[in-house]
Amino acid sequence: MKKTLFFSSFFLLLFTFQQLSGQSIGAKNSLAFRWTSTNFQFPITQKWDRYDYTGGAELNYIRNLGKMVNLSIPLKIGRAYLPIDDQGNVRNAELIGSLDAILHLKFAKPESKIYPYLLAGAGLMTETQNDWTMNPEFPVGLGLNVKVAPNLYISGETQYRFDLNENRNQLQHALGIWINIDGDREEKISDRDKDGVSDSDDKCPDEPGSADLMGCPDKDGDGVADKFDACPNEAGLPKLAGCPDRDGDGIPDHQDRCPDEAGKSELLGCPESDSDGDGVPDEKDKCPDVAGSSYTDGCPDSDGDGVPDGEDKCPTIAGTPADMGCPDTDGDGLIDPMDKCPEVAGPASNKGCPELKPEEKEVLSFAMKAVQFETGSAKLLASSNKTLDDIAQIMKNNPAQKLKIGGHTDSIGEVDENQKLSEKRAKTCFDYLVAKGVPASRMSYTGYGESKPIESNLYAPGREKNRRVEFEMYVE
Repeated sequence: MKKTLFFSSFFLLLFTFQQLSGQSIGAKNSLAFRWTSTNFQFPITQKWDRYDYTGGAELNYIRNLGKMVNLSIPLKIGRAYLPIDDQGNVRNAELIGSLDAILHLKFAKPESKIYPYLLAGAGLMTETQNDWTMNPEFPVGLGLNVKVAPNLYISGETQYRFDLNENRNQLQHALGIWINIDGDREEKISDRDKDGVSDSDDKCPDEPGSADLMGCPDKDGDGVADKFDACPNEAGLPKLAGCPDRDGDGIPDHQDRCPDEAGKSELLGCPESDSDGDGVPDEKDKCPDVAGSSYTDGCPDSDGDGVPDGEDKCPTIAGTPADMGCPDTDGDGLIDPMDKCPEVAGPASNKGCPELKPEEKEVLSFAMKAVQFETGSAKLLASSNKTLDDIAQIMKNNPAQKLKIGGHTDSIGEVDENQKLSEKRAKTCFDYLVAKGVPASRMSYTGYGESKPIESNLYAPGREKNRRVEFEMYVE
């Protein structure tokens, strides 16, 4: 509610300052006399009931501040059913009054017979229910004036008045007459370039021109004002923004590649031709300077797969249009250039390579507790060999996969010593797998020391789980 109030008021104030800083048409004073009808119940009960409305009267002084802005100072008095709680309960009708300062944003010229306006402002409301207390209020709304005689209007307004006490928010309507008490004032006409066209209507107020061209000059005399003439020094056609067209093909000479020979717009004003001799007219040829074929709209297709070389990700290997011109040898939905295993089907999530079998994943998981070392040493226990042999076989079964080996320790001992021990244990596993025929280029090892525990180091079972070597296979 407060945001609505703020932005409405700010919007009108902005326009007020804009108008005051521009040319004024002369101040004009007006008075409005209107009957008011106020409803304090509708915002609370959310239902429309004509019996909730009460009458009053308004005397309003209005000052014209500019072409689009008025300042209005209305004084109102009447009776109203004022809510005494959040449920809309009321006492007998009480006497109320208000005094506001309101800005009007008008949407018509002063001489218009009908002009609407928006309004927003601030004021004070007084009431007898609470010993003539005064409440700040912020009205927003709209109004409409209809001219019925010189300086006399039928005037109506509808306001929603925000009160700091939300039980006093109200909907208010007003209808009456509006009188210009000092009459209409004529606007002083300004004509800086002395061409007989007033500055307010002159599109070129500092250059003398003709009334037919809204006060703008036309040096080449083609009926297009220089301001809007794309070729101001050459007589041309209005439909071509004042530019000439010698061959009459609808393309202005300065954009026509063949200005003396009628042609087509898609050929930049030139007649149809086949520059590359491929049988596809330049008009339809997407590659007019390079010979191609009709099925690729005149563009070359080196591998004959129906995809032009310029769009073909594999221009020398036949593929399919659906695969950007590339083959998908294993048919897994990934084109060969993006497939790490182009001859073996695999999911896109694994870059086109087969995923590990469940039993292979189980071996890698089991290795964390199965690969063991002598206490405080990087020497493998013999019981670890079987698991490492299984890992070597998995690597051979999955030639596209790589392996990360990570060594970890518990927190017993010095941090630096634990770091070194974890690296040595990871390297021991690395060396074992190299000895079993796994290429060193497919593996890497890292020691993490005690920095990545998976259980608490406070108790022996947790420390035992933290002393581990992890094996992670991935596709690069």
